[in-house]
Amino acid sequence: MTDAYLDAGNVLANSVDGTASFAVEMPPLSMGQISNNGLITLGGEIFEQHQWEIRWPYATETYKKMALDETIMPALNLVEMAISRVPWTVVNPEGYEDELKEEKKFALELMHDMEHTWGSFIRQAVTMNRYGFSCHEKVLRKRTKKNGSKYSDGKIGIRCLPIITQDSIASWQWDEETGTKITGMLQWKNKPAGLRQLVMLTAGQYIPIPRAKYIHFRNNPIKDNPEGTSPLAAVWRAWKYKAALQEHEAMGIAADLRGLKVLYIPPRYLDPNASDEDKAVGEYYKQIMRNLHTNEQSGLILPQVLDDKGEQYFKFELMSMTGQKSYDVSGVIKRYEKDIITALMASQMMLGGENGGSFSLAESLSNISEMAIESKLLEIQEQLNHDMLRQIFELNGMRTDVMPEIRFGSVDKTDLDVLSKYVQRIASVGLISQDSETVNWIANKAGMPKPFNDTTIDVEETRVQLTGYTSGAGEGQATAGEGTSTSRSGQGDASAGNKENA
Repeated sequence: MTDAYLDAGNVLANSVDGTASFAVEMPPLSMGQISNNGLITLGGEIFEQHQWEIRWPYATETYKKMALDETIMPALNLVEMAISRVPWTVVNPEGYEDELKEEKKFALELMHDMEHTWGSFIRQAVTMNRYGFSCHEKVLRKRTKKNGSKYSDGKIGIRCLPIITQDSIASWQWDEETGTKITGMLQWKNKPAGLRQLVMLTAGQYIPIPRAKYIHFRNNPIKDNPEGTSPLAAVWRAWKYKAALQEHEAMGIAADLRGLKVLYIPPRYLDPNASDEDKAVGEYYKQIMRNLHTNEQSGLILPQVLDDKGEQYFKFELMSMTGQKSYDVSGVIKRYEKDIITALMASQMMLGGENGGSFSLAESLSNISEMAIESKLLEIQEQLNHDMLRQIFELNGMRTDVMPEIRFGSVDKTDLDVLSKYVQRIASVGLISQDSETVNWIANKAGMPKPFNDTTIDVEETRVQLTGYTSGAGEGQATAGEGTSTSRSGQGDASAGNKENA
């Protein structure tokens, strides 16, 4: 075996006859990050977007205008209201229910011991659905009555989680070593008027906020972009064209209603070689037409002068305009509206319109919206646990290797008819256990009071406390003398006609 082969980087090389082995030294391995995310930045600003109108900080003004659109606003509200109504709770990891009982209680107290409600905080956090991100300052306090807390144990709790409004952020700060890790932000003390072009960041104009001081929620953070990705960026072009077409359509309708104003005067007043007196008359009638066009004049008086044929020299007409074009403006606008609603994951809003819709289609589209809503809820949940809750536990000297978690509840509202059919069907074939934990799950799905506080009791004791009613589902399909069937082939048997037993 040659030295050249040993230098090739093999960890262990055996000789051909198996009598000797040679350990080869591996090259040093860097445990730190040597790559970068490729995010295009300059002077604290990000230049990923090619269109300046949806590039920060100008994007805030654009998104505000877009959010007022009659098509975009309902789609945004659909997602944001669905997120806001989802319940939140605290759960312990499986197997640590008793061990972390006090920690769970403390986490629940954190959620409901603030100067504002938890729901108010969530409604502010969900603005990331519009702007792509949302930042909230972590304002802490010692839990004493004097500090406004409900508790007096001296632990560090949360006073409030105010939003750092998106349009007040001047720029981002990265670590100088790698340039990839966000270390904080700069916030304007007073937001400059208009778009902040050529505004220099000088001492006293901004507030530096370190990253550890705020929670950072992001929607689809491609390239680890601190600004995330706003859903409105995908529909900006469609919204722009739609708004322009609506404006032109309104102008066209107004022109149709007003009609085209035509004034006939003798040609000598329009002759470029006319006398000064005739030119003055021509200019006078031109000014009248300008006034009529701008609604500065509501009528005019014309001289009653007839020619030798009895026709009037001065004549005014209002010609009608049908506005017919070779393309359907309304159809184009509706196409852009459909593109916008689809891109914002709110396609169910179009059901019941011109093309109608079915229940199964509505259910499928609702499931798609729920997936989008759940992804945003997951971002909020993960940042609350990874960032805020862990930090507060560390400040209080509590264990962080295993912790309770803040979690969101069910996104969709349970259909009791669907739930009852599901339970009946799986129970009829023996696929459901009548233990206390299962019964609690069904009661929770149905919005009923929790039947069992103790889930360690055995199945037999659980059955004693149940109603004892059973459906006998599926037995009606048995042969005569078996199950609930009393006739051959189900003739005259009401249970055989029950489709839920099939």
